Amino acid sequence: MKRGIALLIISLVVGASLQAQQKPHYTQYMQNMSVLNPAVTGMYHELTIRSGYRTQWVGLESAPKTSYFTISKPINIGNTRSGNVDYGINDPATKSDKSGYFSSLSHHGIGLVALNDETGPITRTTLNFTYAYHINISDAANLAVGVGAGVNRVSLNTSKLRFEDSNEPVIASGGNLTRWSPDLNAGIYFYSASVFVGGVIQQALNQRLSFAENYESGKEVPHFFITTGCRLWVREDFSIFPSVTLKQLKPLPMAYDVNVKVAYRNNLWIGSSFRKGDSYSAMFGFNVAKSVSLGYAFDNTFSKLRDVNTGSHEIVLGINF
Repeated sequence: MKRGIALLIISLVVGASLQAQQKPHYTQYMQNMSVLNPAVTGMYHELTIRSGYRTQWVGLESAPKTSYFTISKPINIGNTRSGNVDYGINDPATKSDKSGYFSSLSHHGIGLVALNDETGPITRTTLNFTYAYHINISDAANLAVGVGAGVNRVSLNTSKLRFEDSNEPVIASGGNLTRWSPDLNAGIYFYSASVFVGGVIQQALNQRLSFAENYESGKEVPHFFITTGCRLWVREDFSIFPSVTLKQLKPLPMAYDVNVKVAYRNNLWIGSSFRKGDSYSAMFGFNVAKSVSLGYAFDNTFSKLRDVNTGSHEIVLGINF
C-alpha cells in the first residue's frame, strides 16, 4: 500500500514537471535544423553529421543538460553519381554565388536524431529515424515534407528524490523507474538561396505519462514550431541572416526567438538571439576546410532565475562528407 502511494506521489510530481518543459531549449538550432524539423533531412548534397552539448543555468542544482547527435543524407534519384542529388552552388558563400544557385532535383533524404536530456531526477532519451521528400518546385526553390518516428524513454532516478521516510521501498531501492512511448514528428520546409520557412509538430501522438498504474499524471504535449528567415548580402563577402521562431506549447502562451547572424563568406560568423521572457544570447562559429564547423553560444538569463545561475553554454560540432 505504501509503495502504491509513493508511486502515485512520484507520478503526479514528475508529471507536473514534464508538463512544464518536455523538449529542451536550443540556441544554435539554426546551425542544425534537424533537431527541430524532419523535413530538412537530406537537404544538403553531403552526408551531414551534427553533435551538440548544452548545459543550462550553470550554478543551479539539477539544471538541464542536453546532448544530441544527428545524421542526414540525400538519396540519389536518376543522377549519374550514386548517392548525390543534383545541385549547383548548394550554399552560396558570396553575393556572386547567389546567381549560380539552382534548386535540387526532387529527391529523398534519410537521417537519424538521437537526444538525451537530463533535468534533476528525470532523464529523457529520444531516438528518431527521419525521412523527407524534397520537391523541385522551380529553378530556385524546393519544398520538403518530412516525418520522424521512433521512441521516447523517460527515466526517473528515485535516489535523487527526497522524502520524509527514507526507508520507503520505492526510495530506498535507489533504482530507476522507466517508461517507453512511441514518438512521431512531422514537418514541412520551403527553401531557396535567400529565403526559408518551415513548420513542424513534435510529439504528435500525445502519449500518456505515468509512473503509477491506473493513474495518469500527464501527457506528452504536442509542440508546434514555425521558423522563417532570409539571407541578405550587404557586400560581396558579407551577409546577414535574420530569423524568427514561434513556439506553441499549450497551455503556455506562445513564445518566440529572434536571431541575427552576420557571416563572412561561409567561413566565420557571429550572432545574437533574444528569447521572449527568458534570455539573450551571443554566438560565434567558424568552418574549417569547408567540411568541419564549430559553433558556441552563451545565454544570459533575465528571468527570475538570473540571480541563481551564471548563464548557459552550448557547443555544436558539424562534419560534412
